[in-house]
Amino acid sequence: MNISAFLNEQVEPIVDEWVVFARSKLPASHQFTRHELADHAKVLLLAIAADMAQAQGGGDQHDKSQGNKPENAPNITRTAREHAEQRFDQGFSLDHLLSEYRALRASVIRRWTQQLQEARKDDLEQLTRFGESMDQALSESASLYSKKVDDSRNLLLGVLGHDLRTPLGVVQMSAQYLLRADTLTGGQTKAVARIVTASERMRDMVKDILDFTQTAFGVALPITPVPADFGVITTNIVTEVAALHPDSRIELTCEGDLSGRWDAARIGQMLANLIANAVQHGAAGAPVNVSVDADEEAVRVKVTNAGQPIPARARENMFTPLRQRPTVEADRRPGSSGLGLGLYITKEIAVAHGGTVELASDDEQTTFSVRLPRVPPLAADRRAQNPQLSLKPPPLGGAGNAQP
Repeated sequence: MNISAFLNEQVEPIVDEWVVFARSKLPASHQFTRHELADHAKVLLLAIAADMAQAQGGGDQHDKSQGNKPENAPNITRTAREHAEQRFDQGFSLDHLLSEYRALRASVIRRWTQQLQEARKDDLEQLTRFGESMDQALSESASLYSKKVDDSRNLLLGVLGHDLRTPLGVVQMSAQYLLRADTLTGGQTKAVARIVTASERMRDMVKDILDFTQTAFGVALPITPVPADFGVITTNIVTEVAALHPDSRIELTCEGDLSGRWDAARIGQMLANLIANAVQHGAAGAPVNVSVDADEEAVRVKVTNAGQPIPARARENMFTPLRQRPTVEADRRPGSSGLGLGLYITKEIAVAHGGTVELASDDEQTTFSVRLPRVPPLAADRRAQNPQLSLKPPPLGGAGNAQP
């Protein structure tokens, strides 16, 4: 009996075995009926049987084995996705979902081979095709389940970041009010100042979380390019970071014509992330060097610090959020959340402006390099449609060279 006919004949006992296995993977507190646990098993097996009953050429088999034809069996794809969604709602873990498919595959193969008198070449071909169908279902289920997990995590972070803004704002306003009072002692003033500094760091972390959740849902960071001077923006950010880290030394050099069209607030956020990262992870006592120059088409900024090199494996995930190497609190530098959101947001801001971010690290120094076109792609399109838009920013004062 071929596998297609076998599945149609033995679907009920196979589903019974599926239910027993599924129940064994759940804690006792999760009580589900047989129908809930079986949910899509029968439909999936019958869809696989129907697909295997159809003729298949060598080219189709090769494409399926490479995962290049997910649309070849829409019933398998649809059922696998529905199963993943229901298992997610029921509280199954991804490991449990994957183990279900492993058990189902083993159950079918064991039952089918037991009724074989002898194995023929055609039997091996059927076994291969059954494996391809199971792999397709498994791939679709795992992909959808993983997406739902990511979406749930991102939604949680977004809601958390949004809801934290109000109480954090109250803390900041109250601390600022206390600083303006004349009744505080010297020790009390220092304590309130620390509250202000800590709340500002928390505000930046919340902003990074909100930016991350926005991009994680596939929405590009919004930017509003306006005429600006990159040197002035950089000078202001260096001054702010230096004020937050009075024990650090930040050396800034600006050269050339640094005018263009950028979202000044986003560029400032990007620079603050890079410079603060260099201060936090650089060698104590060594300066952080920030250099800005330009050519006809783009502006370049480099942020360099001395210190321990970044390992090659860590560099692979340096711009990937929530993938940083776990660190204990004692090893974490002040101001670092340990989530890796700052560098992720930095890259997203650069990409939104049509730019790039690169990292180089050796035994002597670590350098983050950003290259941004003078006019972001979308802004360039608007300027082409309206030549009256000026590239030159209004007079803001020369940036020159700064040594905070």
